[in-house]
Amino acid sequence: MQRLKIISGHLCPSFSEEKWTVWANECTAAVAGSDDVVVIHGLRTPIGKAKRGAFKDTTPDELLSAVMSAVLKDAGLSPHLLGDVCVGNVLQPGAGALVARVAHFLSGFPDSVPVYTVNRQCSSGLQAVLNIAGAIQSGSVDLGLACGVESMSLRSIGNPGDLSSRLVDNNKARDCITPMGMTSENVAERFGISREKQDAFALMSHQKASRAQASGAFHDEMVAVVTKMVDEDGGERRVTVTKDDGIRAGTTLAGLAKLRPAFKPDGTTTAGNSSQVSDGAAAVLLGRRSAVEALGMPVLGVLRASAVVGVPPDIMGIGPAVAIPEALRKAGLSVDDIDVFEINEAFASQAVYCVEKLGIPLEKVNPNGGAIALGHPLGCTGARQLVTMLHHLRRQQRRAYGVVSMCIGTGMGAAAVFEYPGP
Repeated sequence: MQRLKIISGHLCPSFSEEKWTVWANECTAAVAGSDDVVVIHGLRTPIGKAKRGAFKDTTPDELLSAVMSAVLKDAGLSPHLLGDVCVGNVLQPGAGALVARVAHFLSGFPDSVPVYTVNRQCSSGLQAVLNIAGAIQSGSVDLGLACGVESMSLRSIGNPGDLSSRLVDNNKARDCITPMGMTSENVAERFGISREKQDAFALMSHQKASRAQASGAFHDEMVAVVTKMVDEDGGERRVTVTKDDGIRAGTTLAGLAKLRPAFKPDGTTTAGNSSQVSDGAAAVLLGRRSAVEALGMPVLGVLRASAVVGVPPDIMGIGPAVAIPEALRKAGLSVDDIDVFEINEAFASQAVYCVEKLGIPLEKVNPNGGAIALGHPLGCTGARQLVTMLHHLRRQQRRAYGVVSMCIGTGMGAAAVFEYPGP
């Protein structure tokens, strides 16, 4: 910049210091803007109830392929132009890579395009987005596809694996194997989140999701999936899945209040105020703004900042309350500047705590429902939240900001700030 200032002084002696500063700032902004990481398009499958829902017999590679191919088809982009593909997946069979690569080829992608998986537990889908964004920011790729997928019907969390016997001698290490339901109970007890508050939040999730489903709000973000279902007698039938099957429009406070605690006899966490175990997939197409504009493609969102933080493992649900302020600080924004917060509802206890801690108006939180109503396919959720949020912001027909955030097992939180630039 100093060299440009000297040259401009020779070429335009009348260029004042004030004019130079204005021009330099405009140039800097223009250059920075051309390197923005932008979201071009995003889609998700419907979300099915694990073990008994629409995708109970659908393999994760098929779920993933459905959204991978649909996103590129909608965008009119050849897969040959992708620099990389990253897939968030938690319950990873085949050493992690197999499902993603098989889905890759089922989608018609060429073998010249690479793919890999990432596992940061419940934030894996968002982490895939951030990984592709990082590759774009570093100059490694111009276009990439970030995905998330989980089949909780066909895979389960199960055994924690091979761990050191020294784990029992280290409090923090031992806390990492605390059952997720007990971390919810810990949050509720330590921060005074009552059963009534949790049930009220759960009811609100179902009410918002029911309204969104009835109004067709999910139509533009969802791809229909043709798959098979196996009956109890072993017979197969082809079905076309077009809507989430976990939303319960008839949910009431009275009904929720009747449910027994799920994790401890005197607890407050129930099946009704916890996220559902689910199957689903989502995909987000990202690119460098300059490359996207050169291809004449639209911009659905702009990544403004992100943060991943650590918190105590035994109260891992507080993660968003720590991650969101850090992401907002990096973006130069405040809670008041944000129009929508997509906070994963792993449990109502932790969601309520985070919302109250940050002073977020409830009408800004998960306006189309969250994981309590929609479901929480672990590796998919972060990408699904982003897809839902950006499509919601686009329907508002004005420039707006949104935050995607979630807690993470073993004690972390993640958050990312996106801008919808307006129609």
